[in-house]
Amino acid sequence: MSIIPVEVPTGAIRYNTDSNKMECFNGTKWMQVAVSSPDLNGGARGVRGGAQVGGSPYPITDTMDYFTIPTGGNATDFGNLTQSKFGPAGAGSKTRGLFMCGGTPSRLQEVDYIEFSTTGNAQDFGDMTVSRAAGGNSATSNETRAIVATGSSPSSDWTDTIDYVTIASTGNGVDFGNTIAGSGGCQATSSTTRGILCGFSVAPNYAYVNRIDFITMATTGNATDFGGDMLWGGNGRSCSNGIRSVSSSSTPSATTTLQSGFIASRGNFVEYGDLDAANDGGGSFATSDTTRGVFGIMSPGSSNVMQYISMTTSGTAVDFGDLTQAIRNSGATSNAHGGL
Repeated sequence: MSIIPVEVPTGAIRYNTDSNKMECFNGTKWMQVAVSSPDLNGGARGVRGGAQVGGSPYPITDTMDYFTIPTGGNATDFGNLTQSKFGPAGAGSKTRGLFMCGGTPSRLQEVDYIEFSTTGNAQDFGDMTVSRAAGGNSATSNETRAIVATGSSPSSDWTDTIDYVTIASTGNGVDFGNTIAGSGGCQATSSTTRGILCGFSVAPNYAYVNRIDFITMATTGNATDFGGDMLWGGNGRSCSNGIRSVSSSSTPSATTTLQSGFIASRGNFVEYGDLDAANDGGGSFATSDTTRGVFGIMSPGSSNVMQYISMTTSGTAVDFGDLTQAIRNSGATSNAHGGL
């Protein structure tokens, strides 16, 4: 039995790497925290929105698809965004999903929102402080607050600006702080308390770096070095179960390899498993619940293929089902564990 340090406060949260469980200190001992996903029409719902479709020159679309993460299967039409766009950044809560910024190809600052429980068209939420074209997967949330980071802005191919919105209240974005350095894009995931940003492409030549930044979701301020690195940087898509972050990557060239790290524990990412197909550009989207991560494949060009992984056990991805159309450069969110 481990000795409990006297300085541990009641209510402290930790991740137990032996049991792979979240635990809370009750003043006497560490207790396992129950984690559950909402049961909505048979399970947690993932929604992907906006994209480029078909073959070159890859026209853009406003379509949204939804799928049930625990069961898998083909996607179904959900509705339409307020306008056609590609690469929006997805985040949300257990009830509301957001699709932020993106490209037309002009850079956008508009935010759309949906209610997960009801299919239908998205509505206007507000505007971020800057327009961002490379939103990709550079957004995350902690149930109440959604943040979007980096991306190319109208005045530059690089920005270090982080914005946030309160998910339950429509309105414009507010400045949160800055990443360590400006970037044309990144990946983002979070727990209920901490957000991590990684997979940066930086000036002057969109060079990929393996640096990881982190922020405290409840407190505005600049990002801080996470204290560990990715195996490699590059465009990609990330998802989390609130404990583990899993990332795809476009480097090495169209790799199948996934990498992972624990959000609560600073340290380097490690190899986690493989997608079942080379993922050009890091993929089209990713989203998850507490047990499964779903990746939209982009290999090569547009694809309607989805694959899923276990969020608790490394291994090769398995076929999940098909989207309603072949796409690339989309965005996604889910109503599981607070939309993380």
